[in-house]
This record gives sequence, C-alpha cells and structure tokens, in this order.
Amino acid sequence: MDNVVAMVLAGGRVDELLSLTEKRPKSALPIFGIYRIIDFALSNLMHSGIPNAGVLSQYRPYALVRHIGTGEHWDFIGRKRGIRILSPYRGAKASDWYKGTADAVYQNISYIEEFNPEYVLVISADHIYHMNYRQVFQFHVEKKADVTICFTQAKKKTSRFGYGVIDKNDRLVAYQEKPEVPQSNWISMTVYLFKTALLIDCLNTNAREKSHEFGRDIIPRLIQDKRIFGYRFNDYWAYARTIASYYETNMDLLKRKINLDMWQVRTNLSERCGDRDRLPAYIGGHVSNAIISEGCSIRGSVQNSILSPGVFVAPGAEVIGSIIFHDTKIEPRAIVTKVICDKDCHIGEGSVIGGYGDSENSGITLLGKNTIIPPKTVRNAKNVTPSSENRHRQGEEQL
Repeated sequence: MDNVVAMVLAGGRVDELLSLTEKRPKSALPIFGIYRIIDFALSNLMHSGIPNAGVLSQYRPYALVRHIGTGEHWDFIGRKRGIRILSPYRGAKASDWYKGTADAVYQNISYIEEFNPEYVLVISADHIYHMNYRQVFQFHVEKKADVTICFTQAKKKTSRFGYGVIDKNDRLVAYQEKPEVPQSNWISMTVYLFKTALLIDCLNTNAREKSHEFGRDIIPRLIQDKRIFGYRFNDYWAYARTIASYYETNMDLLKRKINLDMWQVRTNLSERCGDRDRLPAYIGGHVSNAIISEGCSIRGSVQNSILSPGVFVAPGAEVIGSIIFHDTKIEPRAIVTKVICDKDCHIGEGSVIGGYGDSENSGITLLGKNTIIPPKTVRNAKNVTPSSENRHRQGEEQL
C-alpha cells in the first residue's frame, strides 16, 4: 500500500451533538471510555499498511492535534511514514475555512503531490468501524475502477446519508446525496479510493464551482462517464451523529456488538489519562456489565455504564445506563440514570439526574463539561451546561 496516500476528513462540529462538540470536533469526541472517535480511522489505516496520512482539521483543532501528536501511537513515524495535521490555507487575499469536503482536499493537493502516489484514499474520521482497506484496494484493482466507494446498509432509511444504487456487477449506477426518498438501502461510508490523476482533475474542476462536496458534486458527475464501483461492507458501522445514536453506539460495546480487542484499536495511551499518572481502577462497590477505566474509584453501584479514567462514584451513589467522561465526581446517594456526562463534572450528594427526559434525545440527559449539580437536585434535560460562574473552569487545555 506504499502507493496510497490517505486524506482524513476530521473537520467539524456537529450541531446535533450539542455541548459535546462545543469545544472539540466530533472526531476528537471520547468514546468507549478511553478512545476518541478518530482512533478508529487511524487504526484502520495502520492495520491496512498505508504509510502516510493528512488529517484535514478545521473546527477547534487543539484537542485533535494533542491527541494525534507525532502519530507514533498508530505507527505513523519512521522512514517514509508520517501523519500531518492540515489546517485551512490562509493566503494573502483571504482566510477562508474549508468550504466543503472536496475543497478541504483541494486546498491540500500539494501534500498529495509531495508523495506522488498512484492512489488517494479519502475517509471520514467521524465513523466507528473496522475495515482493512487492502481489501478495498484489491477490489478496486480487480474491477479496473476509476473510483471505488464503500457502502453499508442503512438500518432505516433517512435523508441523512448519501445513497447508492449498485448493480449485480458492483457498478455504481446512481447516487443521491440526502434524498427525501432513497432509491436503495446502501449508504455511503465516506470512504473513497481514487486514481490520483482523476482526483486532482476533479478537484481542479470543482474549485471553479459554488458547491464543494464529494457526495453532492463530484460523485454524481463521475457516474456518467467513469468506472465507479461500490464496495459492499456488511460488518459493524456507526455514524453517531446525534445524542441518541452516540449513546446507542456506546451501549453496543456493552451488548458485545463491538469487539475492540479483535479490532486492535490504538489510542494515545498517555493523552487519554491526562497530565497525571493513573492508578488501577478501584472496585469497592457493585459493578455489573460496565467498562471501568484506570484511575476510577467505585464505592457505590455502576450498572450498564461506561466510565472514562478518573471517575469517582461515592458510597451509596448509583450510575445506571450512563456514559461518564474523565474526572467526574458523583457524591454519596446521587442517582445518575441514562446520562451522558462530559469531563470534570460534579454531581452533588443526594441528587437525582436523568431517568426520563427529552423525547427528542430518547430520554437521555446531557451534562456539559464542568457542570456542577448542587446537592439534592432533581434534574432531567437534554442539555445541561455550566452556569456562568463556573465557565472559568472551561478551556481547551483539558478537552
């Protein structure tokens, strides 16, 4: 795979994730206790033997930059190997953000040309799945394809995705971006394998247009006169773009739908624990079907939940069906049910948080970073954020 360069789309905030992406891009969002979402894309690249990758980052990139570091945790270090964070180009006349997925790659054509690869793999950093891109490459070569796009089957039809119609010979015969009435069940995974010359030609042409998206602008046009094929992927894939789907994706780990050991997912082992050494988790209470990370102290009860490093659950406290980020403290006799709790929160003694809530988010209560819940508070809401007097605790240094 030395003749392939990867371009990783890791740019943005997702409004549907509310306060979870207020201070970080979705790709840097914690998941499964110790990981960040981008870990899955980077691990796939590592296991597929792709030596060089550019990460196209735009919105609040600090957390992502710190997490990726030199890339050594995914073996992107060494002779003829590397990873680079590629921020929007700021020229003499303008300082535009990336105007779309195609424009993000277009602004970094020079990075691609630096390696003179035969192929370019464009992928999203926002999805959770395990794939060996070697199989996609082999498929691409066997089909003599100009472009190969990976598709997975939608659990239910919505207008949120790009949909492809694939014939019996795997040829992509139609593609619609976010249609009101989809023509098939096959949705794009935002995994594109291009011949480099064709990609650069498409990007140069698209740069003169008003819209700059692969799915909306480039792919439909290529279907007319190029060999575009659809690679069908039938294993686990999660989008996690809403509060409800992010919650369900985490719960899938507890339901054994995801095998992280088999996937061999890598992460930044030092960054995940912060700027301190973590002790092994202490379990002095009751734990049932839960992920308990290092540095946690469990003196109460934790059921069907995922706890990131450094979480404290006091005696008599209960955590049920919840996702608790780093260094949150849950005081005695507090009850936390179906809550997504961002980092460094404090839930006061005797408080009852969650358990029922906003129907839009499937009854999930969201606590923003640094939220302080006073003792004996009863609260359920879709998005609880810190009060103004606590905002001085917020900042990107601990994202």
